Formats: sequence, structure tokens, C-alpha cells
Amino acid sequence: MPPVHLINVTPDATIFTEVAKKLHREFVKMPVLAMKDTTKFMTGLPGCRTNQYLGTVESEAQFYPYVANKRGDGSTAVNFEELEIFFGSMIHDFVPNDYVQTILGEHADILGMGQAKSEMAKLILTTIMQSAGEKLALAIPVAERNASGNTSMDLFNGLLTCIDTAIGDGKVTVGKKNLVQLSEAITVENVVDTIKTIEFGLDARLRRQERFLYCDPAIVDMYNEGYLLTHPAVPYNEKYEQNYIEGSNRRMTFAPLDGLAGSNMMFVAPKSNVIYGYDGVSDEEKFEVLRLDADTFTVNAKMFFGAGFRTFDYRFLKVIKLAD
Repeated sequence: MPPVHLINVTPDATIFTEVAKKLHREFVKMPVLAMKDTTKFMTGLPGCRTNQYLGTVESEAQFYPYVANKRGDGSTAVNFEELEIFFGSMIHDFVPNDYVQTILGEHADILGMGQAKSEMAKLILTTIMQSAGEKLALAIPVAERNASGNTSMDLFNGLLTCIDTAIGDGKVTVGKKNLVQLSEAITVENVVDTIKTIEFGLDARLRRQERFLYCDPAIVDMYNEGYLLTHPAVPYNEKYEQNYIEGSNRRMTFAPLDGLAGSNMMFVAPKSNVIYGYDGVSDEEKFEVLRLDADTFTVNAKMFFGAGFRTFDYRFLKVIKLAD
């Protein structure tokens, strides 16, 4: 077993500022990369620094029996949904002395103390930026914009907030076939039948697409339990995890989001309809390290971010309100 060395890392402003400058672009991208467990179910839109208008085209055009100069009743419309992008900042103080003894492993002897300090600085700054990304991932489903707030939950409007706004504006209703209200609470006993009923109630055009059921992870756990209870003898049920919704022809997959834990809402949509916007390409996003005093350092970072839907059309979205 190779020897493990405890390395004392003396706080050095030069090391931190040099690492920040050298890896500026990598650190700026880290929050977005850290969200991948959540955003793998969504479509990213890079280069966003202002609100984006996402267009969809709907047409009812069709052929009919020929009559000279006869015009049909079908119409074609271009609709837009606004993806709100917000400018966020992070001024985070940390004390390197809190990390002065860190296990760097056998490579420390090879790197030398100068490079070991550089690796330590990189590790600390990476951890800070990854933490920022993890907080954003939790906020994507449920954030609510509050300009005077101090957390990622206040930075932008999350997916459920966008849905609530659309319900208030009349864009999402039972009559428009993009909303359903469950009358019974979901339990282990009824979860399989309940979700199959949701699947069979989707518009045919939505059912033809690869899509996800975005939900509380507890719903997936209940579905796995319920599936074992209702399908004990099915030959292909050889493992505990049932990722696909029964009856969907393997086209609807669970998308459990930690941020939806305890939520009273879930929704079905293709990946292309669930959007998160960020910059990631311009020099307007910022990452730097400053020294406040002898012991305290500050990460000063800026980024753009937002989330929403391309369309609320029932062919691309079905919202399910859970029973209380």
C-alpha cells in the first residue's frame, strides 16, 4: 500500500489567485457540470445572458377534396414562451487554515510542495464551485425569484413556479388537456395503476415521443415496491429497479429530482421541452479569488441562469397535481 502523507499547506494568496486565473474558464463551468444528475433529463441552452423567446409552430393544415379556390379551415401559428435569465453572484469567504492538513497521497512527494499547494488550492476552489452547482440543481424544480434573497432558491423561477404561473395565466388547465388533478393520494398499492392511467391519458402525439416523468424520488421508490406487488411472476421483472413506465413501450422513463421531494406536483414532458439557460461562453461571467485579511480568502463569482419550458402545449407537457 503506498504511503499517505499529511501535507501542511500554508495559506498563500498568490497560489489561489494564480490557480483562479489559470483555470478561470473551468471554474466558471463547474456549477453547470455539477448539475448533471439533474440536467441530464433536460436541454441546456448555452450563451444566455438575456431573456430568451423560445418559439414553437402549431399547424392544423390538411388536405381536403378539390374544389377550385376553396380554402381550408386549418391555421398555422407561431407561439413563444419566455425563458427568464437572471444574473447571479456569489461572494463566498473561506479560511484556508481550515484545510491545512489534507491527505494528498503519494504523489505529493513527486509534485513537490509548490505544486502540492497548487493542487490543494484547486481542490478547495473546485469543491466550492461544485457545491454552488449542487445548490442550483436542487433549486431548478422549485426556485422562486426573490431579488433580495441570499440563496439559489431566490435566484430564478424554477419549473414548478413556471407551471404555477402558467396555471394562473390559463395556459395550463384541465380544459386544455395539459393538467390532471388526482383524486386519491398515491400509495404503494395504487401507484402502478395510477401512473399507468396517467400514461394512457396522454395525448397520442406526446406518447409517440421519448419522454420523462419528472417527480419526487419517493414516487419512484413506491413504484418499484408496487411493481413487485402487482407483477411478481412477470419473467422480465428480474431486477428491483423498474425505470420505464409499464405500458409506455419503454418511451416514458422516470426522472426523479431531489428538488421535487415533498412536492404536490409532477409532470410529463420530452427532454427537449424542459430548458435550462446559462451563459458559459462569454467573459461576462466571472471567477476570481481575493484576500480580505491574513487568514480569510473570498471567491467572487458571477453567472447567468434560468429554467422553464419551451411550450405548455398538451402535445409536449402534462402536469399532474397530486391529491393532498
